[in-house]
Amino acid sequence: MKKNELRNLLNTLFLVGFVVALILYIAKPDNRTPFLVVCFISMAIKIAEYIVRFFR
Repeated sequence: MKKNELRNLLNTLFLVGFVVALILYIAKPDNRTPFLVVCFISMAIKIAEYIVRFFR
């Protein structure tokens, strides 16, 4: 897999995670745990994309 393809895949996964986190934030105002889990996973994916961008 080329570097740009990997970065595009990671960015797409990050954006999907962002949308899911936003929906969870609005849909479950009494329980923020699912939102936080999805949000942190999305941030980890974005950090991985950042690392691929500079170190691969």
